[in-house]
Order: sequence, then structure tokens, then C-alpha cells
Amino acid sequence: MTSERTERGSEWRKWDLHIHTPASFHWTGQKFDPDPTSKANAALVDEMINALNEAEPAVFALMDYWTFDGWFALKRRLSEAGAPKLMKTVFPGIELRLAAPTVRLNAHVLFSDDVADQNLLDFKSALQVEIVARPLSDASLIELARKVGEDKLKHHGFKKADIDSDDSQALLAGSTIAEINCESYKLAIEKVPSGQAVGFMPFDTSDGLAEVKWRDHYAYFLGLFKTSPIFESRNTDLRGAFVNETTPGNAKWIKHFQAGLGNVPRLVVSGSDAHRFKGTKGDNDKRGYGDYPSGKVTWIKADPTFRGLLQAIMEPAKRSFIGERPQKLSEIAENKTFFIDEIEVKKNAGVPATGTWLDGCKLPLNPDLVAIIGNKGSGKSALADVIALLGNSRQKAHFSFLKKDRFRGKSGEPARHFIGTLSWCDSSSEQRNLNDDPSSDKVELVRYIPQGHFEELCNEHVSGRSNAFERELRAVIFSHAGESIRLGALDFDQLIEQQESSFRDQLSEFRKDLKKLNEEIAGIEDQLQPEMKRALQELLTQKKKQIDELVKIKPEAVPKPAEELSPEQQDAAAALDTIATKLKDLEQRANANAASESLLARKLKATQNLRERMRLLERTYKQFQEEAAKELEVLGLKVGDIANLSLNSQPIDQIATSIPVDQEALKAVAAKDVVEKVKLQSDQAALNAKLNAPQLLYQNNLKSLEDWSVKHSELIGASDAPETFTNKSVY
Repeated sequence: MTSERTERGSEWRKWDLHIHTPASFHWTGQKFDPDPTSKANAALVDEMINALNEAEPAVFALMDYWTFDGWFALKRRLSEAGAPKLMKTVFPGIELRLAAPTVRLNAHVLFSDDVADQNLLDFKSALQVEIVARPLSDASLIELARKVGEDKLKHHGFKKADIDSDDSQALLAGSTIAEINCESYKLAIEKVPSGQAVGFMPFDTSDGLAEVKWRDHYAYFLGLFKTSPIFESRNTDLRGAFVNETTPGNAKWIKHFQAGLGNVPRLVVSGSDAHRFKGTKGDNDKRGYGDYPSGKVTWIKADPTFRGLLQAIMEPAKRSFIGERPQKLSEIAENKTFFIDEIEVKKNAGVPATGTWLDGCKLPLNPDLVAIIGNKGSGKSALADVIALLGNSRQKAHFSFLKKDRFRGKSGEPARHFIGTLSWCDSSSEQRNLNDDPSSDKVELVRYIPQGHFEELCNEHVSGRSNAFERELRAVIFSHAGESIRLGALDFDQLIEQQESSFRDQLSEFRKDLKKLNEEIAGIEDQLQPEMKRALQELLTQKKKQIDELVKIKPEAVPKPAEELSPEQQDAAAALDTIATKLKDLEQRANANAASESLLARKLKATQNLRERMRLLERTYKQFQEEAAKELEVLGLKVGDIANLSLNSQPIDQIATSIPVDQEALKAVAAKDVVEKVKLQSDQAALNAKLNAPQLLYQNNLKSLEDWSVKHSELIGASDAPETFTNKSVY
């Protein structure tokens, strides 16, 4: 219907691909009049449009039983003067019931919003209603109701006399009991031109394919299994099996499951199945548009179009998620200071018209941006240089666009006529004239490796003119080293100094002492410079912004539900409390073990250093004996008369022997805790399914608060933790 156009590319959005309209025979509330042009119908469609616009999802699919009348009513109303504007993408669809062995089996078909009305009508005509052997229509449903036996009608709550005398009752009864021939269903989808129809099967939801006993009806089950690009499920392990992601719950059977799919992953969604415009929050039995059962929200990372849906079908693991929020969105919300929102370049006010150049360029950036693709001269280097400039990059000497012989010219023109603005997701921004370089005390918010810098690193390294490549390589290696290896080092050079200090002592103790003293003096002098103080103060400001942004998104505590729980739910709630306590204890023990592991690593290094220093001391004492021998002989003295050396390495040896034992014990405890944690999390997921919506919301809130506290503690840090708020003595 309407396509939400965006310049950011594919983004995570909520999609509700299973809603109903007043045309559905199961609709709760006022239904459409038989007259499609009535004022009452127009008012109902207006109410539906407003409900769609107000709901959170960006994309919807209409899934009325047996009919496209809701879709046609929506299209008709949108073409009329005075109709509300639809701000969301809506796809036509239909919900059917297939003839299946032993069970009632629902099925859906989702169509492109560009599909022709006649193609929808042709699709219905291609469906064969069982028993009456006629194409699907109201007339065939009425005939079916009057043809089946009285016992079948009675089973579904209808009376034979009412069916024979009342067409509306007959249509309702036919809609309730009708079944479509399965082969006609699959062929009808194939006949829709240009691939504008997609099969969409419920799996473990109401009347889903999982209820068919596949061992007894293997061909029937596998036929629908393979011809459905989309399945509906709210189970995490099943979702993983469909998209080919292994989870602890599906690890034993995912291989066979994927083989049944022909090793082609499928997109999994969880629709609201809403039978009313607006629901009651927290009530799964009264869901409105966008009210997902048990918080199982469907997220799809694609443009809100039918082509976007097809793209998600091709890459379901990367482009779909079922749950409260995808990990990427959580990462952005918790780290807004690290994500760029948009970049803008405009001309200074009052500048004479010397060409528009970049004037009026405003480009919102996708947080998943990984590449800029374009022909030569399309502006790739210009965009990269401007972002680097506004992000305070240190690579200004290697800019390929913002340099003197190009956009900056010899006199700075035309660059000095333009202002660039880089906006971040935390609402902060950096603005600068494109002819001005950032000052050296600015925090480098963007790491930039332009082609010139890359060539310099590689070429000059090969020719031996520079060690810049080695410095860059060391920085990368150090960034991947754990704390047990770093032992408090702030960079690679400090780490090497720690590891080799005892060997360097062997070369020259006096030279080492003098070098350390000079480095300390130079470091203190550097820290006395105003630029260093400003840079440190800006780092502190940046850390405060991160903490402030985290505080803004602190989840509000949800009160413990007061409603009475069933005995099973009470047991589940009590068990969840116990599991939460155990998980917290495991987390605390893991932190304590990590601290112990770091301490053991420090002790082991200390024993090595002390042994080497003792050896040096013995060597120095021996050297003293040799060098003083002549003087002592002249004086008639012995070495023992003026100096004695007594060393005892036994305490050090005992500690060194115990360290590997303690390390193995810590590893064993950690491995055991990991197994226990996985089991507890699995038990926790199973128990959560037994809770009602308020209790589940309360449990999820407790976890959200705990996760927030962990993130907050990481930012606050400690007095001995580098780059944390508490460790600000340097400021």
C-alpha cells in the first residue's frame, strides 16, 4: 500500500504478518456490511487505518479467513477523497484450512502489495474446497454447509434447520468447517505471476503443521515443509532449527531437521493473530494490532517492502529475530556515544555562488554500515574524509579529498566555504569548517586508515624507511591480549618492558635505572603540558556522557505481580527466584575467579623476576669478590670479614610449585560453573513458559535490571581499573 522510504538502508523494524480485519468471520467486534460502499464500512476502515498507524510495527499482513475483502476495502477507501493516510506497509494475505490427516491444519499465503486484484481472485478460484469440489467462494462455502451431515454441523455448534434457511448462518458454518485440497493450495501459489505469493505455514502455533504426525504421513508433512518459505513459531529452539542456528535445545536434531528442509533455511515469524484493532495490554486473549503473545516480537532487518521480505527469506538468520529487541539495537541503546547518526555538509551563509558542491548534503548512516560502493568520482573519498575530519582523526596528512591540491585548494577554497556537522546517536554533534583541522587535544572519535596511510605502512616498512607498520601491528596485537597477559600494561611497549625487564637487567643495571628515570621525568613533563590536561579532561567528559546515556535507559523496576498464581506457577516462580540467585552467585564467582587468575599470573611473574634478581645478586657478589680480591689481599682481609650474602629460594619455590595447581583448580571450577549456568538458563527458559504475562514481565524486568547494573558497574569501574570513571586520579 505505502512504502516507507528510508535512506539508511535495511534497519531492524517490527513486523506483524498475521492480523485480521472486520472481513474475517472470526473478527471480534463490528464487521463489514454486505454493501462495500456503505458509510459504516468506510468508518471501520478509517478506524483500521488509525490502528495500523498507531501500532508499533512498520509492516503488517492481513490474514482474513477465506477472503480478500478486508484488503479490497482498504484499497478502496485509500483511493477515496478524505481518507486517512496510511503510514505503514500492508500486505494482502489469506488464512486457509487445509485437508490434513487427523488434524485441523491452518495455512497462510502472503502476497505483494503490488499484486493485481484479478490475480487474487484467480488465486481463490484455483483453490478447491473439499467435499463440494468447487473453487473457493462464498457460494461454495454455503453449499458445503448444506451438504455435510447434521452430526458434523452439531459438532461445531450449528443446527441443520438454521443452515438450510439462513445464508449467513450457512456461510458462517461453511467457513468454520471448510478444508482446501492441499495440492490445489500448492498449485495456486505457483500460478501467481512474478513470484508475488509466498506460502506461510504455522508450525507449533494454533492448528500448525507440528500437529501432523510426520512419521505416519511423511510425504504430506514433507511436501508442506519444503514449499513454505515462512513458518510461524514462538519457540527459540525451533526458530534456530529453521534458520540453521544451533542452540542447546536443538543441537541433537537440527541436522535432520535441516535435511527435511532440503538444507534451505526458512524465515520464522511470530504474528499477533489480532482479531481486534486495539487490545488489552498483557492479555494474550485480547490482542490488538502489534500485540505479540508473551513478548515474542518479530523483528526483520530489511526495507519495509515485499522485496525486503524476500531478502529476509534469503538470509533469515541474519535478518530476523524473535524477542524483546535484537542484540544490535541493545548495543546501540547502551553505546550511543559510539554510533554516528548522520552527517551533513552545507555552505556558509552569505558565501557567493561559486558552485553548490556538497551544499545541502545530509546523509543518515546505518549503524551496520561496512562499505561505501560507487564509481570513480562519486564521492566515496569525500565522504570518508569528511567523517574522519569531524571525528577528530589523526590522519589529516593522508586525506585524499580534503587536501591542498584538491578541495582545499592553495588558499583553502572552496573547502572554507562549507561547514560539516557529524551527529551521534547520543544527540551530541561536532561541527567544523572543512578547511580546519581538529586540534591535537581532541579525543579521536573515528579511527581512519586512508589508502595513503595504508601504503605508507606497507611500502616504507618493506624499504626500511619507517617502523610505522610495526607500531600499528603491535597496537593490534596488544588490543587482543587478555588482562592476565597485560598485567596492568597500557600498551604493547609497556608489556614488552614488563616481560623483558629481568633480561635487560643482565645487560646493564645502571643503564636500565637511568633509562627508567629519564622516562619517568619525560612522562611527568608531558603530563604537565596543557594539551595533555585538556585531552584527559575530554576523555573524562566522554566517559561521563556514556554513564549519563546509560542512566537514561535504566529499566524501571516492575512491581512483583500481586495476582494470585496457580500452584504450578507458584512453584515455577519460586524455582525462578532460586535460579536467579544461583546465576548471580555463579556470576560473582566467575568475577572472583578472574581476579584470582590474574593474581596467580602476577605471582608467577613475580617468582620469575625474583629468581632472576637473586641470580643477578649472586653474580654481582661473585664479581665483587673477584674485583676486590687484590685489595683484600693487600689489607690482609677476607671477603667474609666485610661482606656476606645469604639467599633462600625455598619460599619462592614453594609458591611457584603451588601456582599451577591453583590455576588448574580455577579452570576446573570455571568449566563446572559454565555447565551449571547453561543448565540453569535452560531450566529458566522452561519455567518462564509456565508463568503468566505479568509474572514473565516481572522476571524479564529483574534480568534487565541486573544486566543494566553490570554495564553500569563496568563504566564506573574501580580505582585500579583503567579507563573507568572511578579511576580518575589522573584527571
